Amino acid sequence: MKNSQKIQLLVVASALAAGCATSGESAPDSAMPVLNAEALQVCEQLQTIDFAFTSNADGDNEIYLYQARTASIIKLTDNDVEDDWATWSQGGSRIAFQSLRDENREIYIQALPEGNAVNASQNEEQDLVPSWSPNNNYIVYYSSRAVTWPGTGPIGGHLFVMRVQGSVVGRIQTEPFYSPSMLAWSSDSGSLFYSRYGAGKEGIYSLDLQTGEETALLALEGKYPGIASTNPAEGTVDYYVTVDDGVMIYQLSLADGSSRRLSPDSGMHYYANWSPDRKALLVTSAQEASGQAYDIRCVAADGSYDVAVINDRSDARSAAWRPGVY
Repeated sequence: MKNSQKIQLLVVASALAAGCATSGESAPDSAMPVLNAEALQVCEQLQTIDFAFTSNADGDNEIYLYQARTASIIKLTDNDVEDDWATWSQGGSRIAFQSLRDENREIYIQALPEGNAVNASQNEEQDLVPSWSPNNNYIVYYSSRAVTWPGTGPIGGHLFVMRVQGSVVGRIQTEPFYSPSMLAWSSDSGSLFYSRYGAGKEGIYSLDLQTGEETALLALEGKYPGIASTNPAEGTVDYYVTVDDGVMIYQLSLADGSSRRLSPDSGMHYYANWSPDRKALLVTSAQEASGQAYDIRCVAADGSYDVAVINDRSDARSAAWRPGVY
């Protein structure tokens, strides 16, 4: 298989957060992800800021919480199905995530530290990749409820939005998506950022939720782009894209259309999440992974360091710093 084909398959697998562990051996239910102690000395944010992430350390994807106060990791979900794509409410008191516990992907909301997970999307179709709005009122996600999905391969779908209080669901009128990736909000919760690929429309797009106007921000013809961060800085969009023998993360300036690289200059890097102080990113990466598909790294915004945070033999990804005042 050629490199470009491998990269394409990894992008699709990342976007779907598909339901199979990558380890060749079954793991005991009690297995936990392992924190790299060196990271605590290098990445100062780990000393004060929690983060949620996905790992299949116990044999299937579960959502975990790193607690900075004790430098410990606890499990937030615990069942025999796939839970993935944690997104935080503003203030960090709740998470939303996708789950297969109803035999199809649904969006669940869970209050921390010990609240019960509640099915917020409640539909027989596939609902996936949630993103919580900065104003705390809405969760946007993809759903296959308006398209035909054969049950195998990439999941096509439309954008749907729910009001967190009351779970009123509405479809956002756009063309359907093929194999969706992350969704990002503008800081005023008035626009969405997303990627498309296929049909000659590869690139990064924005959607004004008031006018319904879709704008092509960056054309990436022949590439496999995706949104890399759900919490970009004001006036920017973070995206990943295939390049030669890897996948890089870039920051797109909405003012002048220029891009600057955020990820290390080698390897495959898909998702990044900015710390509340905007000085560090948690990056989902296949660089220097210890036998698994992905690890989680802390990368300085100024490029001064790049250190593995979770790089045991499990598959760890989709890390998100906990919002709040620190």
